[in-house]
Amino acid sequence: MSERMGTDDWCTPKWIADLVGSFDLDPCSNTRSHIIAGATCSLDHADEERRDGLACDWSDSSVWCNPPYSGVMPWARKLTEHAGPWCALLKLDPTTKWWVELMRSMPTVAPLRKRVRFEGAPGEPTMTANFPSVLVYSAWRPSRELAAHLWLPTYARAA
Repeated sequence: MSERMGTDDWCTPKWIADLVGSFDLDPCSNTRSHIIAGATCSLDHADEERRDGLACDWSDSSVWCNPPYSGVMPWARKLTEHAGPWCALLKLDPTTKWWVELMRSMPTVAPLRKRVRFEGAPGEPTMTANFPSVLVYSAWRPSRELAAHLWLPTYARAA
């Protein structure tokens, strides 16, 4: 692993991207992203053609958010204020201020059953997270196939 690679460089794995479906907006995208979104914003400041995901208007768009783990708070605030459906892939860390902020919107919290192998930059190996990952979402619902990978024991009864 190169010295420059950190958790901010990790991409949502293709299998998760395939199972979450499509969204109107991915505000934390990059050129390697597997997420299907009508509009994307870039975390790469060198990518001048795409907008800053925090500065753009989310309106009532459905939003996928896999934020940079070094600075989740501004994304947690934006998600909490967002009126439309959203889903975020995060590390499970209820000891943080950003987690408390995100819980203000009373979202659904669904931990993944296994540690996630995130994708790094080209030429870099995939990296298994040394923390549990969780989908946190509001006004959105996982497919049955995705739900099988989540700790959602009541999903079948609720469907």
